Amino acid sequence: MSGQSEIEDKYIKLAIALKTNQLKREELSSLTYQHVESSLKEHWRFRKPGSIHEAVEDIQQLSASDVVAYLSTQAVIMGSRMNLNDFDDLFGGDKQ
Repeated sequence: MSGQSEIEDKYIKLAIALKTNQLKREELSSLTYQHVESSLKEHWRFRKPGSIHEAVEDIQQLSASDVVAYLSTQAVIMGSRMNLNDFDDLFGGDKQ
């Protein structure tokens, strides 16, 4: 996940920031703006909103479980691309 935002519209950014703060306060304090934004971009990859109103509606309907499901899928995809040696530190492999 990139640290740089690709969403340019200031109203969309504001809506994402507000939703992120709501989710952090009510459901999962470890969520970040980037997590929420990435989840929405994935959703919009298949169904682009036709207007700012539709985009804000998508943002407001997003739940912490939607974001966690997206992040879990991304973790599985990234893990499947890694070499087994990349996991040595997790399993106590050779520490030379």
